[in-house]
Amino acid sequence: MDNRVQWSIVRFSMKTITLLTSGTRGDVLPYIALGEGLHEAGFTVRIAAPIGFANIIQTSKLTFAPFEGNPSDLMIEQGNQTPLTLGSNFINSIRATKNFLRTARPLYRQMLHTAAEACRGSDLLIHGLPTIWGAHIAEGLRIPAVRALLQPLAPTREFPPALLPFRFSLLGIGNWFSHWAVTQSIWHSWRSEINHARHADFGLAPAQWTDPSLQAFSRQPLTLNGFSEQIVPRPKDWNEKQVITGYWRNSGVRQLAAEIPEQQAVRLQSFIDSSANAIAIGFGSPGTQGFTQTLSMLEEAFHLANAQAVLTIPSKWHGEIKSKNIFPIEYTPHDWLYPRVKVAVHHGGAGTTSASLHAGIPTITMPLAIDQFFWGERIYKIGVGPKPIPQRKLNAENLAQAITQALTDESMRARAKTISVALSQENGIQAAVSQMRSQF
Repeated sequence: MDNRVQWSIVRFSMKTITLLTSGTRGDVLPYIALGEGLHEAGFTVRIAAPIGFANIIQTSKLTFAPFEGNPSDLMIEQGNQTPLTLGSNFINSIRATKNFLRTARPLYRQMLHTAAEACRGSDLLIHGLPTIWGAHIAEGLRIPAVRALLQPLAPTREFPPALLPFRFSLLGIGNWFSHWAVTQSIWHSWRSEINHARHADFGLAPAQWTDPSLQAFSRQPLTLNGFSEQIVPRPKDWNEKQVITGYWRNSGVRQLAAEIPEQQAVRLQSFIDSSANAIAIGFGSPGTQGFTQTLSMLEEAFHLANAQAVLTIPSKWHGEIKSKNIFPIEYTPHDWLYPRVKVAVHHGGAGTTSASLHAGIPTITMPLAIDQFFWGERIYKIGVGPKPIPQRKLNAENLAQAITQALTDESMRARAKTISVALSQENGIQAAVSQMRSQF
């Protein structure tokens, strides 16, 4: 081995990188992949995440530093609406969001305190959107911080924020101002809890005006954007600190089928093999709430489209499903399932969207909240899926029409395969590791 390479590995191994993550399974899995890439490059890597993710982190190569609390667990329906969404009743949506924020505040304080403890001893902190408050922990620990995002967050004049449900352009300065407005709303939602943690855990003065990790243009921190320019073209007004690496995925399928009980996997494969038009459908979390009201609509849509669906849904609902066109399952790894079906139908989360794009099949998105509308728009604009159907507007007719289009539109299917091939030639983890080597 070259002496320079040996010295590089030794130097990197002395650095302890902590990846701070939270949210849903789709938020955590790319971080595990990124962390394993950094580990293989010679860094000492650990991942700080809510204790509920122990089962998937402890099977990785990373050291697990658990903390308490995960506000995403509170993202459940309240009444007929879900927090942080635009439901069919705007007043109920606002009420549900206020209830969520009130309930989450005590959890947030506990989460910030235990996360700070989990990050101690780090030389570098990498954090994402659900853990954007990690910048304050890094400040308290007096270590550098790097953002690692699954969606574009830095301000740009080219499109409105990825976190907004509307996707029409506000033109130039209007788009930039909308990024500022979203930044302020995120900051002010949790300002008191973050400033409490700054004082209680680190003796820091309160932060003012906005989150230091969400400054504009030249003051932006180094950000690793874990998506592809094939899907989101790089904004021309981003500076060199905004690096689009490509997606963070484990190389190869690491016995993903082992996550499914053997008998269930056999029955699932048999269902797919015997189906003329096998599709996969899932609503994400919290989109599966109130499923009883949705089931009859799905049965009618699959009948109209002559489709047979693998439906990802909590096991408590499985007994309600009588249709032979539906195979219910609580969880199936997307990287295992999507290449085996003809169409993916999902909520449009960043991780799920990545999986369906890599599978090379058309994607139908049913966005509910946060960045799902953005990814639905991107799917439609690059020609690999029909126009998104917001869950609040979903019905048997428009879902059946979208499924039929995805099954029969040859140009859409060809485009999906082309995108998949292009993505397979990228290595987002390698690009991210190269950035970390050059910076640290």
